[in-house]
Amino acid sequence: MKTIVLALAFVLSSAALAAKIQEELFVMGSQPALLKELVGHADITVDHLDSHGFEVYGPNGLGEFLTERGVAFYDLKDARKNVDWTNYPSYEQIKAKLEELATKYPQIVRLTSIGKTVKGRELMVLKISDNVAVDEIEPEFKYISSMHGDEITGRELTIRLVDEMLEKYGKDSAITDLINNTEIYVMPSMNPDGSELRQRANANGQDLNRNFPEAVRNDPNSSAGRQPETQAIMAFQASRNFSLSANFHGGAVVANYPWDAKYDRHPFDALVQDFSLEYANLNPEMRSSREFARGITNGADWYVLYGGMQDWSYVWHNDLQITVELSDSKWPNYKDIPGFYTSNRDSMIRYMELVHQGAGIKLANRSATGRVEVLNAQGASLGTYGFQRGEFYKVLSPGAYTFKVEAEGARKSINVTVDTDVATNGNYTSL
Repeated sequence: MKTIVLALAFVLSSAALAAKIQEELFVMGSQPALLKELVGHADITVDHLDSHGFEVYGPNGLGEFLTERGVAFYDLKDARKNVDWTNYPSYEQIKAKLEELATKYPQIVRLTSIGKTVKGRELMVLKISDNVAVDEIEPEFKYISSMHGDEITGRELTIRLVDEMLEKYGKDSAITDLINNTEIYVMPSMNPDGSELRQRANANGQDLNRNFPEAVRNDPNSSAGRQPETQAIMAFQASRNFSLSANFHGGAVVANYPWDAKYDRHPFDALVQDFSLEYANLNPEMRSSREFARGITNGADWYVLYGGMQDWSYVWHNDLQITVELSDSKWPNYKDIPGFYTSNRDSMIRYMELVHQGAGIKLANRSATGRVEVLNAQGASLGTYGFQRGEFYKVLSPGAYTFKVEAEGARKSINVTVDTDVATNGNYTSL
């Protein structure tokens, strides 16, 4: 094994950028020893393990290394030559569509750019709320899609979701209540450069879902040296109080819950499984999966992933996030997109509603910062969390909790109750 590891390191050392994706391959069959070996290298991205094999991305020399090992594989770039790109909108058309929605519904939607890509394209985010120009004390939710540029289904579904929600506001009671009582943020494309290039990586050849700070490797929560798209998300997240989110991918059909980078169970493991099941149960293809029991999986149990956005969001920002794989084909025929939306529409709405299964506090001073320790009914600590802008909110399993609040030089304990009724009822306590 030592010789194998040294051989791999030698191959990878020739790359000008250690983590730049230059070869995209699919390894055939079960290769547990090889899989474990590849996951341990920062130069390599392993993805979408299934009963047929797994994807592997890395610098030039990767295919040569696999050939020398006698591993059967095929080139994913060759496979993409048969993909039908017809009818998918361009970046310019997507931008125009989002601008049209913002113009048509100015009272409930606002379009902003949180930064620019390597190629200077805008990273566009829609905020949806009844008082969209006001930073209200409401649970904050977000969807992000297509951080892998060639996983396009989510981009199309999130735009359709936004279009429907805006059109039905004031007509559909569930959608109206959701918009009236939630601050919703939707980013249809985190990697528009990659989508325009029809590739996984950004324009620098970097995998954005391996580019975030990784607590398991003691990677500091700093944006220094990271890709511009990653930096934009990190600054955006730091400016908000998101408590629930999901990011959309393609290449499988499953709801993936944390952790991705370690086999330890998440401190709210039952909750993240329940929320994943809420999504999967309303999706016919997902809940009947033959690859994943009940249509869900723990991330590391599927395959270990370092530098992912999902783990980072919770570790540093108390933002509980799952990863939803929407379609086996990363770039399906455009005519199939309406069917994918039909399969996912109820799940996407329901998952947003789940942000209201929780409790929070609000201070009169909107610039206040502080900390909250959350204790369960037995008095056991479930963690201590910082907050900003005079508000704190946390999604929780049903039950009774105590919040020990430290803010503005004072300490106070409050008792809160969370139940299974996720009606948008504003479960906040004023302090």
